[in-house]
Amino acid sequence: MTRIILTRHGETLWNLEKRVQGSMDSPLSPTGVWQARRLALRLRDEGIGHLYASDAPRARATAEEIRRELGLSEIIETPYLREFSFGEWEGKVWSELRSAQPDVFAVWDTEPHRVRVPGGETMQGVSDRAWGFLEKVIEWHRGETVCLVSHGLTVKLLMTRAAGFAVHEWSKTPWQFNTAVNILELREGILCPVVVADGSHLNP
Repeated sequence: MTRIILTRHGETLWNLEKRVQGSMDSPLSPTGVWQARRLALRLRDEGIGHLYASDAPRARATAEEIRRELGLSEIIETPYLREFSFGEWEGKVWSELRSAQPDVFAVWDTEPHRVRVPGGETMQGVSDRAWGFLEKVIEWHRGETVCLVSHGLTVKLLMTRAAGFAVHEWSKTPWQFNTAVNILELREGILCPVVVADGSHLNP
């Protein structure tokens, strides 16, 4: 059976500071490193044969913990798994942006698929980008288990699509916390979610 394991990187310093990351980056926090190691242990017996990651350093660092634990030879980096680009918002604190642009956030909070920050992407564009790559991974690795390390909004959009929802229905799927595990299985040509946003590996 073809199985896809989707996960998000560990906590970063900017996550702690509540800054917009998007296509920019910040290193994993100590907690983020611990989360990545716990994730690697969680995935040890899943039979993963190939490991892909966003080319953002935070995703690569998380994937490296998985690669080391599983004894895989490489991590294949790709821009197709990058986070949603927030353009001019990146590097800024979310609360400060909200105070400065209340009209924009009134739309963002209810219909984010309608918002395009200057220099950034749309949710539909990110969904198409990442889903197109996911379809290629399935073609390349029929009958295998593959792990993809990506980002919160990108993984959420992929899981929204896998659940059969449109982009504007993205709130119907759970938020993807750091290192949340999602497992999809290809059954009769249909990609079916069997595990969604599981964080049990982070329990004490």
